[in-house]
Amino acid sequence: MKLEFFTIKSRIEKCVRDVFSDSNDKILDIGSGKMPYYHGFMKGKIVSFDIKKSDKTHVIGDADALPFKQNSFDKIIMVNSLYYFKNPFKVIERLGRILKKNGKLVIITPFLYPVHDAPTDKFRFTEYGLRTMLEGYFKVEKIEVLGGFFMLPAVIIHSLLKGLPLMAPKYLKSLTKILAYFIFYAPYLLAQLISVLNALDKSKRWATYYIAVAARK
Repeated sequence: MKLEFFTIKSRIEKCVRDVFSDSNDKILDIGSGKMPYYHGFMKGKIVSFDIKKSDKTHVIGDADALPFKQNSFDKIIMVNSLYYFKNPFKVIERLGRILKKNGKLVIITPFLYPVHDAPTDKFRFTEYGLRTMLEGYFKVEKIEVLGGFFMLPAVIIHSLLKGLPLMAPKYLKSLTKILAYFIFYAPYLLAQLISVLNALDKSKRWATYYIAVAARK
């Protein structure tokens, strides 16, 4: 879906453009997947690392055992991957070694979103959990809340759009996907428009996603 969480993606795009603005940087993308749309906003030489091979993957491996030397990268990005790791604290420790001094780490991770990709979806972190995990090796520059209370309807409808075809019998998956799209897509777009009211939610307790930006000490 091209308009998936478009209000959130616009803020992700701005953050990525701001941090990854130097064409001389060597960048590691951990958990890049098949379609890393955010690469279009980044300058620098990107090394795509993922546990599964795709046309975008440069290095295949497990993030819990990263095969890179110390001081290898100027910047690292992880989008929707932190919650898959067996031991995310160990991964963060390792990132503190393979990043150059003062190198930047950007983490984009969900908070209020249903379990998906079971059983590999393992963790959700609050702002305070992210800070605790990072503070031993990094100076946290910002942790930004994406979404809020008024994003919840969009999250629920989005999870139905994605989840109903997965629950259907194999022979009904295609039909269920079409029906889910027909029934829920318009309400999903409307719910995202309603989410602009998140500007009124100052509590920071209903994060759909977090963006964390940190510099290696």
